[in-house]
Amino acid sequence: MENKMNENIIPGILCDATHCIHHTGNDRCNAGAIQVGYKSACDCSETACTTFRAKD
Repeated sequence: MENKMNENIIPGILCDATHCIHHTGNDRCNAGAIQVGYKSACDCSETACTTFRAKD
């Protein structure tokens, strides 16, 4: 299972969102690709990973 989880890890992307289905145990993202929003953001506090999906 660990091999499968690491298959799509995005190099250079760290993730603190432990409740996301794409979060790995080593604070990486295994979504394969991410989308960061929002278009109207003017600073980092107004951005978010819109790829986030909550774990069940």
